[in-house]
Amino acid sequence: MFKQFLDRVDGNQGYLITSLGIFLVFFILVGIYLLTMKKDEVEYMSALPLNEETDERGS
Repeated sequence: MFKQFLDRVDGNQGYLITSLGIFLVFFILVGIYLLTMKKDEVEYMSALPLNEETDERGS
């Protein structure tokens, strides 16, 4: 599938590879960030729309 797509686009392969690389790097970094988040922070963010109080972390 990718081979046929790259064969049809002449001269713009650098843009395709660069955009694919940026896309992959972004989602890999977001995935790593989400997997390494502390549970307390996730619970705080999940309750944000429901809380009417001020920030619980003191800021």
